[in-house]
Amino acid sequence: MCNKHPLTSQSLILLVLLLLLGPHPVAAQRSDGLDLPLTMANQCGHGDEIHFTFAATGDTFPHENIQAVGELLGYDVLFDAVRPFLQAADLAYTNFDGAMLAGAGYTGYPAFNYNPALATALRNAGIDLVSTANNHILDRGPEGLDATLAVLDANGLAHHGAVPSTATERPPYLPLTLTRDGVSITIGFIAATWGTNGIPDSFQQVNLLYQRNAYGEQGGVRQSVLDAVAQAARETDLVIVATHWGFEYEFYPHASQIEAAQSLAAAGADVILGAQPHTLQPVDLLVNGDRTTLVIYSLANFLASQGAFQSQSFAATSVIFYVGLARASDGTVRITGYRYLPTIHIEADTRPAPLRPGEDERVMNHVRTIMRDPTGIRQVPALPPEPGTRIEVCPEVRLAEVPRHPIPGDFAQHYQTLGGLAPRPLTDAIAVLGLPLGDITHEPGGDCATTVPVFYTERQRLEWHAQQPWPYRVVGTQLGTATFQRRYPGLPVERRTDLEARDAFADPRFRAFYLEYGGLNIFGYPISGSLNEDHPTTGVPTTVQYFERARFELATGVSPDAPLSDQVRAGLLGAELRALGGAAMLCPHLGQLPTPGAVSQPVAPASPLPDTAVVQPGSDGLVEILAQATAGSPGWFAFVVIAGLVIALIALIVMAINDWQNYRRRLSRQGYRHRRTAHERFAASTAPPDPAQPLAEDGLPTVETGTTRRVPVRPSSPKGSTPPAPPPHPRSDDDDDDLLKELLGRQ
Repeated sequence: MCNKHPLTSQSLILLVLLLLLGPHPVAAQRSDGLDLPLTMANQCGHGDEIHFTFAATGDTFPHENIQAVGELLGYDVLFDAVRPFLQAADLAYTNFDGAMLAGAGYTGYPAFNYNPALATALRNAGIDLVSTANNHILDRGPEGLDATLAVLDANGLAHHGAVPSTATERPPYLPLTLTRDGVSITIGFIAATWGTNGIPDSFQQVNLLYQRNAYGEQGGVRQSVLDAVAQAARETDLVIVATHWGFEYEFYPHASQIEAAQSLAAAGADVILGAQPHTLQPVDLLVNGDRTTLVIYSLANFLASQGAFQSQSFAATSVIFYVGLARASDGTVRITGYRYLPTIHIEADTRPAPLRPGEDERVMNHVRTIMRDPTGIRQVPALPPEPGTRIEVCPEVRLAEVPRHPIPGDFAQHYQTLGGLAPRPLTDAIAVLGLPLGDITHEPGGDCATTVPVFYTERQRLEWHAQQPWPYRVVGTQLGTATFQRRYPGLPVERRTDLEARDAFADPRFRAFYLEYGGLNIFGYPISGSLNEDHPTTGVPTTVQYFERARFELATGVSPDAPLSDQVRAGLLGAELRALGGAAMLCPHLGQLPTPGAVSQPVAPASPLPDTAVVQPGSDGLVEILAQATAGSPGWFAFVVIAGLVIALIALIVMAINDWQNYRRRLSRQGYRHRRTAHERFAASTAPPDPAQPLAEDGLPTVETGTTRRVPVRPSSPKGSTPPAPPPHPRSDDDDDDLLKELLGRQ
């Protein structure tokens, strides 16, 4: 957001306070932050887009034991457990790592050659697209590569990364087209590899990524690859690059991978799919001006037998990586985000299957850590989707009470998380927001100046602001303030910014409800004390308190042992405003406005929110508090305050040094070193609640009435919680925190 506060005396005071007293963020163990969770939610829009799903998998290179199962039972059986999850995408991809030369003997490591039946099984499993640029593609030489490409063509599998030995042209990219309900997206697909394990490429068939083709000398993307990416970016809507790079069994990318990803992103890549390390490596978002590139540095092993490395390198663990693509009503195309399905090899390490909750918490925690999603909000449920349905990166939320009004896009994310990054039960959203009252409309926002997409619910009026970061992309209108001013025109709005004050909340249960269901981001500040009103529905006298975005009502005749959501209820402010005319009541000076729920034409992206629309915690809120506290003071007052703070800081340092010297003297006399007790360390803390399970995809599936056409492959074929532990932090040998936590049941 833009700076809303000029550099005044109040701001100077704030800066000093922040330096002296402000908390510091937890530092990442890595300078690039790849070991920290992603704080950006998916960019799901407001419901005017046509969405597509691209599914990506890692290396397909079955070892001898897997091939033996395929020869005995048929190769289709290898994909039985994951087939529904691949067929639930509009386009599915894998890296085909090896050759298919019939009659040359089917072998595994170190020189892979497969039965051509493997390609047929991949097609039947739902794979449409493969990369042929990898270090094993020449394991049977030029003859084997020529045969492999012919088998892929015969099975309708699109591919890029290598050409026949007789080719006179080398296409810079493979054009693809996805079509749904008359709307199309074009994709430019490019595949390149670090090298071919030293096997000579006599006919220059394989597309090389780096300037050198030695495993230990990776780095420096070839200009030909960057030119191909730039050309695809000019000629298609989106560019997807499959890179075979990096070093085996490393959990985090090498500097050469990071530098290459940045170069590819700058050239125009929208999605980068890494392979080669045989273990998962993190997801990241690379920002280049107004463009964002989604990269996963390694997709690990999709079909391989490297379970011997599982205990140390998680080599039998992977994901199906779902990438969302969308075309908006204004014609723009973008990546919406990602979701993932954790997989693990089963039955003697011979086939991939979804990793189900509770099966192996260590593996699940590792996957969530690497996917930078500790709460699992992006995780796809392991329950197979119904045939003919699609796994959505931005799924709608449908409530059984109002199935005709699905909740789309970012509004759905808001319902699922209450503006956070962790999944919550939908009952929480109903308690805070209520049921939907209709479809998306376009009305003036809370500032009565900017027209934004608006979604009315029983208890709120949600606004979508395209340019705002999560969680402020979806915010509630300040209906509490508007209702309070309308009902009590003679009373001032008293913003109670000190939420720790005893009188900030009219009832302890109001405080508990506030903290439990979203706090400042959802409800805003309290703006009144305790009030008595006749309930608008029952007429029963009710204790209420107004907040900027809500009215809390204390239910009468409810047992103190009842759930909190039964004792305290959020008022139906959205329904009340809608009945009074919606935006026409909020912004009466604008004259006649569309009736809430009426269909309007989309408008240009909203400008940044004004101060009145969003109350953000942190420095902005502190600025406001300090500004109010020092309002009207002369300019020299700020410098007096700063001088006083500096003097106080010096005095504190002197006293601390003196106390430390006294402490050392006492230690030398007593031979005693104080240790914090378990009570001191943990009595004030509370155990974190178990994370709610992500919303099941098949709760109320959306049935697609349109069709998806994939070009050039099978145009008519239908397509069918414990947070992860962070890396250990260094600690002294005599630190007994871990032992205390174990004794207290906190681990």
